[in-house]
Amino acid sequence: MTTPDGQGLPQPRTSPSPFGQSAVGNLGPTVQVGGSNTGIISITGRPKLPVIAIARGDREAALEPLWAHTPTPQQAANLLAARGLAVIVGERGTGRRISAVRALHTHLSTPAGAPQLYDLAADWDDDEVPEREVLPEPIAGHGYLIDAASRLVSENAARALMTWAEELHAVGSCLVITGSQRDWRGDSRFEIGAVRPDAVQVARNHLAHAGSHAQAGWLQTDVQRAATRGLLRQSVPDRTVGILSDLITRTVSPGDAVAIAGRLRNIDPNRLARAAEYRESPHGSPEYEQGIRELRRIREEVLLWTNFLEETLAGTGTRGQDRMMLLAAAYLEGAPLELCIKAATAFGSRDEALARRYREGRSPRRRLADVGVDTANDTAAFHSRPGLALSAIRTDWHHWADERKETREWLARITAPDGIAKDWAEQIGSRLLELSITAVESPFFTILDTWTDTSPDEQRLRIVTALITRAAETEELARAAHKQLLDWATRGHPHRRMVVAQACSGRYGMRWPHMAFVRLRHILALDGEAACIAASALSTHAAASTDGLQRVVETVETWFERYPTHLAGPRAFLALTDPTHSVLDTLMSAAQAAPSIRDFLINGWMQTLRQPDVRDHAHQILLGWARAAHEGRLNRTTTFGILTDVRNAHTPLDAMSRFLYGSPDQDDKALIEARFALANLRACNHTQCSEPHCPLKEAVGPLSDTSTGGGTGEPPS
Repeated sequence: MTTPDGQGLPQPRTSPSPFGQSAVGNLGPTVQVGGSNTGIISITGRPKLPVIAIARGDREAALEPLWAHTPTPQQAANLLAARGLAVIVGERGTGRRISAVRALHTHLSTPAGAPQLYDLAADWDDDEVPEREVLPEPIAGHGYLIDAASRLVSENAARALMTWAEELHAVGSCLVITGSQRDWRGDSRFEIGAVRPDAVQVARNHLAHAGSHAQAGWLQTDVQRAATRGLLRQSVPDRTVGILSDLITRTVSPGDAVAIAGRLRNIDPNRLARAAEYRESPHGSPEYEQGIRELRRIREEVLLWTNFLEETLAGTGTRGQDRMMLLAAAYLEGAPLELCIKAATAFGSRDEALARRYREGRSPRRRLADVGVDTANDTAAFHSRPGLALSAIRTDWHHWADERKETREWLARITAPDGIAKDWAEQIGSRLLELSITAVESPFFTILDTWTDTSPDEQRLRIVTALITRAAETEELARAAHKQLLDWATRGHPHRRMVVAQACSGRYGMRWPHMAFVRLRHILALDGEAACIAASALSTHAAASTDGLQRVVETVETWFERYPTHLAGPRAFLALTDPTHSVLDTLMSAAQAAPSIRDFLINGWMQTLRQPDVRDHAHQILLGWARAAHEGRLNRTTTFGILTDVRNAHTPLDAMSRFLYGSPDQDDKALIEARFALANLRACNHTQCSEPHCPLKEAVGPLSDTSTGGGTGEPPS
């Protein structure tokens, strides 16, 4: 299954229908029935947390020949063997995730085959505890990984996970949790400190695995060993072996080491060989200087122009105009030069003295070329210095800390609806997201607030939705993204509510359904376009799979129970029971076999009809039921039987009254037929209903003695 943007999503489980027998709210393994045991016992459970198979790339990185050995995985595997749980703690860049994958593989692998490894979505709020019924059932050979960096694991949550890990351990399964020391609040005896792998070895392993043996040799640290390896010495020693041995320091993260290896692969070995040959020319000769320059340029290209930017942006004597020209081109890479120039001159105050400075000295195009921008074809490009744009943005944010506020205001100004760079908001937002992964005082969420504050169009809201979804999927920004969506959902700002609704109806909602439903509940509190999108999102989720339908039904029932005066439950119920959606067909089919679903429909109508704010909408849905039954799309007996029970338990003062007794503008054949059917159908005997608080027990009790087939079906006065 894929989303409209083409992004793949985890496939729903194809399990037998959960509808049939259920016991709402039951947490025990058995149900004891007192009194008469002739009634139907129904048992249901909350849907499980989403699981996603660990990516193939992560599994490969954790195995030979890509793995760079550290003691962390074996220590974690030892804990898994003893207790079924290990917590790998370390800051970002210590390789904690790949170490966790290797620990799972080490502990669970058998001669019969590789284990099944999954990421378990931490789909609960910070103040909640993952209950046992939402955690996967223990299966031998299955290993689970939870990223605590995106979801704080409180003491109560830690205890619940430790208890679950004991169950996993008993059947030959296990759990690894990763995060920083601050993210895990549980027993410290399960903690293993992440030891950072050798970054040089990580890069060399990836290069050798990709067949780039020449580039792997450039990083060789023991040159003498490489030169004498084998029975015979090389007749002509390779000048490039070890030439970049000091390129990667030991403190580089494994992820950055892999990225450096990828850029090294793009360097032509012949190019480096010529530079190495020229460097051996006599000192001071043109060849020697050319070799030194080329080697310096290769290093800069691989390290994303660190030294070049230090001199350009932070060196003494650098003029402010040059810095702003480079920064504008970096954010607007691919834009016309004139647009970049106008954006650069818009930085800071608007006084005439500043504007005059930009007109003095070198031309703007010359300034752009001098700071590393390719100006061919009148567009800002970085073909000769790939990677310079984002690196320039990071360097500027780091060095010019006293102007971060001005930089944020400048970006907000040029991307405003009437701003110079309004059409480049998506690219600017993407670069801010990348910057915010490592930057302090992250500007990303501040800019999103600004973009949703002042009359954004549909395209701008789509951009913000895509960006905040990406942020939620990014380890370093996930926690802030979840909080931002909740803050926006609980406030009345219409544009931000639209973003939340759209996000929860897309990839965000599929990956974190529980958190998405919490946010949709707040959206449904107020009428408007966002509420329509939220209701549609619930219907779409329910129609996607059996598990999805179960999850939505359970969620709406919970809303009715916990928030009886809240409009979220009625609006969600009306969306699920809309005859124009396929969800109603599934619910009606299930209601014929499962009393729990029939009770859900009856109780849902009763709760909904009590809310005057949805009266007109409820009447339209009732009319739709009548027409669908008239046309044969819905089973007449089931449809009118449910409505009869609703009528008998409901005081007919609003939409049901209008539906039953007429309205000047509604008098078609379908409605007349529905009224006739409801007037002549016998009320359903609900004395054996499994719901402990079923309102129909009292409402229809007297009817069992007075109502007859062919009677009016009306409750006694």
